[in-house]
Amino acid sequence: MRTDAQHNRQKIFKATEQLLAENAADQITMAQIARAAGVGVGTLYRNFPTRGDLFISLAYAQLDDYLAREETVIQNKDISRETVCQVLGDYLSFREHRQHLLPTGSLESATQYYSRTNYQRLHHLFANLIGKANPGLSSITVAFRADMLIACLRGDSYYLQRTERQLVPEQILDQLLALFFPE
Repeated sequence: MRTDAQHNRQKIFKATEQLLAENAADQITMAQIARAAGVGVGTLYRNFPTRGDLFISLAYAQLDDYLAREETVIQNKDISRETVCQVLGDYLSFREHRQHLLPTGSLESATQYYSRTNYQRLHHLFANLIGKANPGLSSITVAFRADMLIACLRGDSYYLQRTERQLVPEQILDQLLALFFPE
């Protein structure tokens, strides 16, 4: 991507995040985003044909940031309970931040989500976490548990726990630890 196009993309993301901090996602227009970012509406639509495309792209950019941070946390490290809590707690913070972006879950199908590079990186991160915390598990079990952990945290599932079950992130973390990382 050209440098100016990347710069515009970052300005659009920053402006969108600022607007989301003050307004519900469904109350923000593409014209408001373009104006706040200091780019033309045409530039905005050229990069993101719909508001949903923009929100998904922003969510995945945020996921990339989370993954970059957490991959370094568990790299070449024994995994303690504290590390597990940190990595999962950070992911729940990411989910909380993302809730206002996609309040009722994902705008894409599970099939699209599972084929993304981001999913593969998240799976690898969680599989490493599970495998290092439980060295006796087979690779099949580790992969399965990583898939199930991600499924538990996918937009619709997380939204259900927060809104219908009225669990707070700390309670969700406790449940995840009991389910995937029993002591």
